[in-house]
Amino acid sequence: MDKSSRDDDGLARLLKLADRLLSPIEDALNLLSGLLIFGLMFLGMLQIILRTVFRNPIFGYIDVVEATMVAFALLSISQVQRLGGHVRMEILVGYLKGAALWAAETIGVAVQIVIVAILIPYSYSHFYRSWSFGDSTIDIELPTWPAKLLVPVMLGVLLIRLCIQLLGYIRLTINPGSTPVAVPVMKTVEQQAEEEIKGASTP
Repeated sequence: MDKSSRDDDGLARLLKLADRLLSPIEDALNLLSGLLIFGLMFLGMLQIILRTVFRNPIFGYIDVVEATMVAFALLSISQVQRLGGHVRMEILVGYLKGAALWAAETIGVAVQIVIVAILIPYSYSHFYRSWSFGDSTIDIELPTWPAKLLVPVMLGVLLIRLCIQLLGYIRLTINPGSTPVAVPVMKTVEQQAEEEIKGASTP
């Protein structure tokens, strides 16, 4: 089987389609996360001004921060997984090549899928309990269930991304010479340094 046929197999086309459908959703969620962070920074600046100059801080500021922090942590989690931007321990994986590398990545993603699949029902139970009891923050009594609902929803999006990557790594394990599809390709320290040097030298 030549390289062109390996790169255009049915699984590769399916992975490309799934990646193309999920990526815009991840990008939109990441944009929303950035906007929320920007809004909170603006609110924080306003809080400092009102507290120090006018002695009149924003009532419920801490409640708003608590309610939005989960969004910062989770809205971009799937996109970070897609781009391979999460913190990795590559002490051993960095020495692997070919099928061994892809097999190790397959195992790693499979473990992540198990963990996320376990977390989703537990996080949903926390949301349901908060929604049922009418749980709210202390000062301005903001309902906490929207933030808690975001956890299982975003973990669900992450789970879909992980399943796509699992199939992508399995495909590469079977055919190591294929072009990676729907999986992040980790760069070596030398490659990263070379790109940084090129970026710094570009006017």
